[in-house]
Amino acid sequence: METPVLAQVDEIGDMAQAIHIFRENGLARQRLEQERDAEWASRTLLARMTQRLQGCDSYSAIIRVVSRFAPRIIPDMGGRLYILDTRTNRMKSAARWLLPPGDDAPFTPDACWALKRGQLHCPSRDSVDMPCEHIVPEIAARAICVPLIAQNKTIGLLTFDQPDQDKEPPYAYLELMAETLALALANQGLRDTLTEKAAHDPLTGLRNRLNLEETLRAMIDLAMSNNSCLSCLMLDIDYFKKLNDSHGHEAGDKVLREIAQLLVETLGDRGTAFRYGGEEFLIMLPDTTETEARKLAEQLLQNVITHPILYESHNIGPVSVSIGLATWPQHARATNLIRAADLALYLAKERGRGQIVVARAGGPTTSAGVAS
Repeated sequence: METPVLAQVDEIGDMAQAIHIFRENGLARQRLEQERDAEWASRTLLARMTQRLQGCDSYSAIIRVVSRFAPRIIPDMGGRLYILDTRTNRMKSAARWLLPPGDDAPFTPDACWALKRGQLHCPSRDSVDMPCEHIVPEIAARAICVPLIAQNKTIGLLTFDQPDQDKEPPYAYLELMAETLALALANQGLRDTLTEKAAHDPLTGLRNRLNLEETLRAMIDLAMSNNSCLSCLMLDIDYFKKLNDSHGHEAGDKVLREIAQLLVETLGDRGTAFRYGGEEFLIMLPDTTETEARKLAEQLLQNVITHPILYESHNIGPVSVSIGLATWPQHARATNLIRAADLALYLAKERGRGQIVVARAGGPTTSAGVAS
């Protein structure tokens, strides 16, 4: 057997090394292409999520969009969405993805360094940093918190768990996601506030007639499906014009506010009160019979007549109300229930005020009375 010369051995080694380098370069190029494709996919999904958020018309719709897109935009990290409850000043969990069941307890904003600093916070990003108190100690060091801030107001918080400490988190995408989500939540909050203001009377705080027809239709549909009934009370403050002329419009406004508050307190959760217009109020009572509605009306009548109303240290009462009562389906069709209660109210005022008149199939009749 012929022994290969040294030059041939060197040539074979060079070829093997060249093949190895070529293979390594190919693998590296393949990894770069995969990373580029993954980054392009994340960008595309983030843009699509932004478009879908623009079409949302409720908080629940926003939460559904985030829950759908977030685990696909950043598939290597589980996360949670918290929304600030301004009434209790607590961050409340609204959604989670790619995480095992865990502690979703509400917490105050001062328990999160990202919320206190107003920027992304990741303890493992630096050699030494403070973990957030609202994160369980086992993962606090590797957690990432991104505040949701819009119009200089804290809206909520995104938290992420990065299990792979050797891989650089996509901080830019986390912040872009937070910025997009914060804007969507802020816009939804503004829409809800405007809608709420438009649907409520600014003087009394009661609902106004804006969505009355829609509310009545929903209540009738519910009563039909439950085979129950729906009662309606129409109230009018007696001699309100005379009170205004005697004491002034500010005193009249005070009377309206206090009567509205009495209605809310007496009604509780049994129905919904509306300011129907001027000195008239409307109460819708789902799943309430004529007898039950009449008892409530008698209670309202008594509460109003015995309530002292002070204006400039003087009692400008007593104030009384007249009430018309109608119940569906006994007294009226669904389309004219309010009309039937309004007619009963008219008769209550015609018969002397300070009393209740109940609508009947054969005509309204007096049910109870209090002298005005």
